[in-house]
Amino acid sequence: MDLTLVDDLIDHPKIIEMRDHLHHGISKYDHIIRVTRFSYRIALWLNADVRVCTRAGMLHDINSRYGTLANHGEVAARWAAAQGEDPAVCEAIVSHMYPFAPAPTSREGWILTVADKAASMADLTAYVRGMLRGESQRRKRQLQLSDPFYRPKPKRLHRQRLRSALDLEI
Repeated sequence: MDLTLVDDLIDHPKIIEMRDHLHHGISKYDHIIRVTRFSYRIALWLNADVRVCTRAGMLHDINSRYGTLANHGEVAARWAAAQGEDPAVCEAIVSHMYPFAPAPTSREGWILTVADKAASMADLTAYVRGMLRGESQRRKRQLQLSDPFYRPKPKRLHRQRLRSALDLEI
């Protein structure tokens, strides 16, 4: 991958901050790097704008915690536009959550969408592999402690409701 396409982004504080953010059991930084690599490769394969695809891959989940599943692409695209990013990059970012978000309107948008889905599958594979080696849960706990957005979920509430509904005393 040609890192000169994202040199200015790699060291950006927002990107570095994502090393400590939890994203489906792994670091969000690992996810965006994987999406960036996949976007780059697919763009080369399909003769798309490699620069747009690579930069969109790097920025597609910036500030995603401030949005929902359907609109966090818009949040990331607004942030990218505020940083002076190319409108084609922002356009690709907006639709990366298709079919939950609007359909992509460019080849680069479709590439980012496919790269994000493929990277999510690779993230899951890496997480399962890490579970077999005993690394995933430890890393997930570390990320939970360092992630300012993480809030533990009550675990026993469902069981308590079920027990009370069935009148079980355990």
